[in-house]
Amino acid sequence: MRVGSHYLDSRGPAFFAAELTVLFVAFLAGAQFVSWIIGEPSLRSELLVKAALAVFALQAGFYLADLYDVRIALEDASRPQRLLKALGSATIFCGLALLLFRSSHSASGQAALAAGLGAACTTALVLRGALPEIGRRVPLRRRIYLVGHGRCAEALAREIHRDGQIEVVGAASRTLFGLAARARIARASEVVVAVDEKRSLDIRELLSCRLAGLPVLDAATFTEQVLKKIPIDFLRPSTLVFSDGFERPPWLLFARRMVSLAAAVGLFIVSLPLLLMVAIIIKLDSKGPVLYSQERVGMHGVPFHMYKFRTMAEDAEAGGVRWAARNDPRITRVGKILRRFRIDELPQLFNVLTGEMGLIGPRPERPQFVSQLRKEIPYYDLRHLVPPGITGWAQIRFPYAASIKEAREKLQFDLYYVKHLSVILDFVILFHTAKVVLFGRGAR
Repeated sequence: MRVGSHYLDSRGPAFFAAELTVLFVAFLAGAQFVSWIIGEPSLRSELLVKAALAVFALQAGFYLADLYDVRIALEDASRPQRLLKALGSATIFCGLALLLFRSSHSASGQAALAAGLGAACTTALVLRGALPEIGRRVPLRRRIYLVGHGRCAEALAREIHRDGQIEVVGAASRTLFGLAARARIARASEVVVAVDEKRSLDIRELLSCRLAGLPVLDAATFTEQVLKKIPIDFLRPSTLVFSDGFERPPWLLFARRMVSLAAAVGLFIVSLPLLLMVAIIIKLDSKGPVLYSQERVGMHGVPFHMYKFRTMAEDAEAGGVRWAARNDPRITRVGKILRRFRIDELPQLFNVLTGEMGLIGPRPERPQFVSQLRKEIPYYDLRHLVPPGITGWAQIRFPYAASIKEAREKLQFDLYYVKHLSVILDFVILFHTAKVVLFGRGAR
């Protein structure tokens, strides 16, 4: 499903809507049943509002626990713990709300609301517990029939294995006779072609798949639409020339600049007490300045000075510039906390105000790393076509890059962002950034 220029997996919104309906009906049924037993009229319109708020709290808990991730929802070992935590948090939230507004209901009304919440939670447990069995009977994962061989097929197989939400139900090294029938028997949802040389394909067999209602995608298109990144291994100069995307009309850049500016001003005002408190804590924790200024590479390769709260010892780079590592000994005690919840990034709001950065965009790298990465990684400079940002598509999809290999992987998400640049995608990133910051994921 395409929204603007960004691709969304339609299974997620469809499952969300179906679950919302089931939980909403369960809440109403539980509340109405208790009202009927007590012999008092139901809360009618007010009950509908309470049911909507309760279901919203439940589904917000599921989202924060990553339970709308197909892989986790179906088979991850931590799924039961995630589910119980989400239900517990939502129940506490609803219970506090019930106590806060208890004066607006009689004791029987409160009992009806409690019964409705219990019914919704029980239904959620049953539904989520049955998902693995449903997944075995109904193809909730994307089921692909893979046609290909060579370097391209091997690269796609690695991407599929890393993602964990795609099932290869059949494979062939070439376009065999009766390909459409083979894919149908395997219950594939689409045919993906990954070959080094397309002249080796039998176009008639691929056309028969299309005419039979099976989508046929090449490896690059499949990776872009499904995995939300542009793999460097599949990218060709002709793709940049003839495909859509990588467009930056002036009105879009202006709209993004206005959104970033307004958000930066608002965030700075709201976070001012936190900024002052963090500055005092850093000063008390270790020697050195509170703020740390670092040269970074911005839009069109223009260098600028980016500001952060200092999270490392004062002499952290006495031995030269190097990547930050996991459990880096140079990081201070306070710095670990600041990095985990991205609080050290807040001073970059000043860079946003001056126009050197945007709120959303590829993370700016240091010149020393950029000069190395542009030699090692093809198309690396494409990420400099847009202003760098405090958060971005790569930041919510991939953890901190601490090597050339990881920087290469992260660039593929940056390329997707640059190609599909839009205000809608920016809002999607902001929405997911809240979860990343709240749970301190991907920091080093």
